[in-house]
Amino acid sequence: MKKQTTGLNRVLSLWVLPALLATIFLPEAAHSQLAGGCRCGAISGFHSETRRHVSEETTEAADEIVRALKSQSQQNSGYLDRQVEADRRIADGEAQNAARLARSLIRAEAESGRHDPNPDFCLLMDSALEPVLPERHHVSGIDGITGAATDWSVGRAPVVRENGVRMAAWLAEERERLKDVGGARDATTDWEFALNRKTLPLDDPAFREALSRLVANTVDPFPSRPLTESDLKTPAGLAEAVRRGAAEARNRAAIAAVGTMLKLSEPAYPASPYRKIVAQSRSPQEIPDVLGELQALDIRIAAYSEPSAATLNRRHSKTEKALLQDLIDIQSLNARISHLRLIQEAGNTVVLAAILGILTDGATANLIPQ
Repeated sequence: MKKQTTGLNRVLSLWVLPALLATIFLPEAAHSQLAGGCRCGAISGFHSETRRHVSEETTEAADEIVRALKSQSQQNSGYLDRQVEADRRIADGEAQNAARLARSLIRAEAESGRHDPNPDFCLLMDSALEPVLPERHHVSGIDGITGAATDWSVGRAPVVRENGVRMAAWLAEERERLKDVGGARDATTDWEFALNRKTLPLDDPAFREALSRLVANTVDPFPSRPLTESDLKTPAGLAEAVRRGAAEARNRAAIAAVGTMLKLSEPAYPASPYRKIVAQSRSPQEIPDVLGELQALDIRIAAYSEPSAATLNRRHSKTEKALLQDLIDIQSLNARISHLRLIQEAGNTVVLAAILGILTDGATANLIPQ
């Protein structure tokens, strides 16, 4: 900038100032010559030459000024271009630094394990992807067992129609035949035979038969002979039919409550994902190919309530997200248990109503003469 100012000053001193001085002092010289008797033509020529000289000098000075201004403008434009380029490079550098910093933060976050999947959640996902088996056929499932107990109670079984000594002998023979089923002491009278099993082996026909007899012995072990058509044509037979109808309703309520409990152990869940979960607890148990819901719940609960040492070590190093997933799983187990309890309570309400009905039987009398 200082160089440009110096060039401009040089132009002004060499061209502009002489022209201005000539303009100022030459008219005085012409006037003095005119006063001495000089001719007008010479004076006019002198002025003409002066104007031409001043005009040339002024034009040259103006051109120099224009060139100096253009040079200064070019220099300023170069400075601006370099400043813009410098600003661009600074911005690019800042962006690259920010990108490297972001990548470093993301890499550090990923390597910290904070976003690693919860291994326990993966096991639960495996069990969720396994389809639950459809309900067993009426004959081979719990419905078949409770249905057989109901048929026995209402007298549909052929041996009940024979009644008396023949039915007693048949029951004694059946008890002896089934007493050792499943390693029980007496399978037709001992409820440990069923309650100690978290999954019932319903594929075994002898087990199903013994369990059906156990339910029948609990509710109505020795039902009465069914009423015949001739019995129903008498007043006593009609009264007996009413009493048996009440007893049948109560027996069905009891059988339904027992069936609801047994359905918890009915095989329905494929065992493959639960074999992985059971390894997390220190509660070993035999796992069949298909589990009942009671055993599936027991395996999942034991992973939290009775964890192995390796499970405790993994739990200690879990992230907050993984621990929250475990808490959600525990809450889901509690919700399912509460729902099953609600179902059981509904059945128990019916059973309690039946018991209350039995307690109030005969509490009133018909005082109106017949």
